[in-house]
Amino acid sequence: MSNINARSGVEISKEPPLGEAGLSSRTEPTAGHGRRARKVVRLVCTDLDGTLLDSAGVIRERTLGTLAEAGRAGVAVVGVTGRPVRDTLELARRYGLTGPVVCGNGAMTVDVASGRLLDCRGFGPGDAAGILRALRDAVPGIAAGVDSVSGLRLEAAFVRLVPNPWRHVPLEGGSAPEGGEPVAKILVAHPMLLVDELAAMLAAVVGDRAVITRSAGGFLELSAPGVDKGEALRLLAERRGIPLEHTAAVGDMPDDLPMLRVAGLAAAVANAHEETLRAADTVLPSNDDEGVAALIRLVLPRAVAGEARRI
Repeated sequence: MSNINARSGVEISKEPPLGEAGLSSRTEPTAGHGRRARKVVRLVCTDLDGTLLDSAGVIRERTLGTLAEAGRAGVAVVGVTGRPVRDTLELARRYGLTGPVVCGNGAMTVDVASGRLLDCRGFGPGDAAGILRALRDAVPGIAAGVDSVSGLRLEAAFVRLVPNPWRHVPLEGGSAPEGGEPVAKILVAHPMLLVDELAAMLAAVVGDRAVITRSAGGFLELSAPGVDKGEALRLLAERRGIPLEHTAAVGDMPDDLPMLRVAGLAAAVANAHEETLRAADTVLPSNDDEGVAALIRLVLPRAVAGEARRI
């Protein structure tokens, strides 16, 4: 028996799994019922933390194997993350990943092999500095950081509020980098305000000058208008000549929502934020149960995946 996702048209087998790559019934993907049409997925965009990576920050062996299978089948799998460039490149190279990665919630696309910046969209340094000044005036006590092409800069107060941050250098002077360098995103935390309270206050200050998202922890990220993971997926597909209906996206947090809304097949891992779960066509096993591997197995051509190894 199979479920067909109504929006994506991708078939999800509900028969008992067979073979060593099968999933237990506890971790089978779920989806709604719909028409019986099958669409080929040629591009999969996946979030990293909480999605492709397990709780220890590791890509597990079975997932690495399915990534390799996807490459052989001509299905591109691209990491789309809020992480800064250097941290993302180190992770990708550690696991032998190839192709591009998208960093800064869609602001920067980088070639893994060469480290070459393929695309950069973000705030101008003057715009970022102006937003930071407005935030400090309106919300006393905020701690901030800025992510740019050259690296991540964080205030000491931000580091105290957000344990184990990504590799960074101190943000001196509390402003954006100088020299005309674009700012991919602004990071903001507060010692006394809950994240939802802080988000409402920041939204009243920045208006349409920035998009506010949350990816993890007790801090917020501000991106330039028109910069998000959904637009990143759209550009990746356009450059490859892939219609959006032949794409899939998977994530766990609200900053993943734009790419789930754009993709032909929207998936969430079982450990995802409730907003992300509601937006998903398909709920996969958790990141610790290698949900992204399940999604890749789902969309691989049957000739590659094999009937005996279907989900």
